Amino acid sequence: MVKKIKIFLGGSINYTNAQNLNCLALAKYLDKEKFIIYTLQYYSGMLKDQRGEIIGVNIFNCFRPAKISLYLGFLWGIWNCDVAYLPKSELWKYNRFLLWLFNKKSFSTVEGIFDEVAFNNAIKAYGSEKSFLSAKKYFTKLYSITAYMNQYNKEKFNIVTEPNTLYLGVENSFVPLANKGNTLNAILMIGNDLVRKGALEYLDIATKFDQIEFILAGSGNGKIDLNKEIKDRNIKNVKYVGMVSTTQLKELLNIVQLHILPSRSEGFPKVILETASAGVPSVIYNDYGADEWITTGENGWVVKTVDQMITLVEALVANPSKLQEASKRAVALAEKFDWKILVKDWEEVIIDVYNSEKN
Repeated sequence: MVKKIKIFLGGSINYTNAQNLNCLALAKYLDKEKFIIYTLQYYSGMLKDQRGEIIGVNIFNCFRPAKISLYLGFLWGIWNCDVAYLPKSELWKYNRFLLWLFNKKSFSTVEGIFDEVAFNNAIKAYGSEKSFLSAKKYFTKLYSITAYMNQYNKEKFNIVTEPNTLYLGVENSFVPLANKGNTLNAILMIGNDLVRKGALEYLDIATKFDQIEFILAGSGNGKIDLNKEIKDRNIKNVKYVGMVSTTQLKELLNIVQLHILPSRSEGFPKVILETASAGVPSVIYNDYGADEWITTGENGWVVKTVDQMITLVEALVANPSKLQEASKRAVALAEKFDWKILVKDWEEVIIDVYNSEKN
């Protein structure tokens, strides 16, 4: 009988942070015939209690105070596992010590382009540039989630990751609506930290198209009062709906025909795949290697400037058949990144880390 590999997923799977949701998806889709899975959740989260929801998964429930129980949770997970997947920066010094103490193998993912702003934020979070860079070197293996990210971060900061890309998946929970109409009449932007993601440019675009409704969803992270900004600019065709649940997002994706994300700094924006799964293609900037997964004019559009975004929307208004074709191909894009498919790559990585020599 082949030994099952014990894998610890170091995220809190009932909390809607990107890394946590990735750990939740892995907990669901990793082959339970090959792996014994350990993971964490908070005593209270945006998602329901996952204990008993996923068969074959062992969950440590972090209790109050979380600052203490989280230490116990990582101790429990790393002690029990053969391989630890640690995608988050929290408690990195403590986790590094545990990996060394128990002689455990591990891997992590680099999930962002470290431009000047992101790099400075990382230095603040880790305390120093030296600490940040050393934090990326204590894993048995380190992967980038896009090929562009691998090359960029290596050239800029000598952050070296494995040559093979470890893509993140998406749960295709949204179904394209059969008939959304034949014209472009509603556009969506969704994200957290909306100012950083280009919400002000999105408002600029909206002022050019009175006949189109522009919907803005997500959080400004306290950096801006978006309702006030819209009112001060006297923009009549923008609706800010704030944070949305999965059900609310599904409803929005049933009424919009296009998604715009005017962010200049992303890793692999999963919202593009989520909207694509509903047949809503995206318009995004080329700053972070998006043409690695989007083919312009086929399943979405990658542009350089806000003026090009405006010109594109004008073209789609004039020729809606282009949008309809992109909508069909966007669904195929999302299917390519379905977690049920991509999980096989992750299983191979876990097995490879398990069989590898420790650094």
